[in-house]
Amino acid sequence: MKIYVSGTYTDQKRLRDRANALWHLGHTITGTWLHESKQPEVLSERDWFRGLAVKDLAEVAAADCIILDLDGTSSTGGRYVEWGFALGRFNMLKITVGNDNHGVFNTLADKHYPNWETLLAEFPRTTQAD
Repeated sequence: MKIYVSGTYTDQKRLRDRANALWHLGHTITGTWLHESKQPEVLSERDWFRGLAVKDLAEVAAADCIILDLDGTSSTGGRYVEWGFALGRFNMLKITVGNDNHGVFNTLADKHYPNWETLLAEFPRTTQAD
């Protein structure tokens, strides 16, 4: 399954580890934001952010599943834009994980896990290439 892990940029390292665990279960991770580094000096902040936004939405669109990490404080709101974009895709599995007190649209998730440990213990392993 192709999975997009959505969360706060400040939790990038923690979520990279979670995405790696999903990869070890045989899934493909479409969210390259987990491995992004700093803004190149040749790009303005606006151009850098615009490029990131377009890339992230394209990667959400390429996924079969989005996992929204609800923990951490968002400084950009990007994870909620990604979540909203995914909600418009009716053939995509939508999962939330973490502290679920963040609003009405999270109730549209197909499944909620209280933490990553539970999600990873219950998440299906795949043996086929995506």
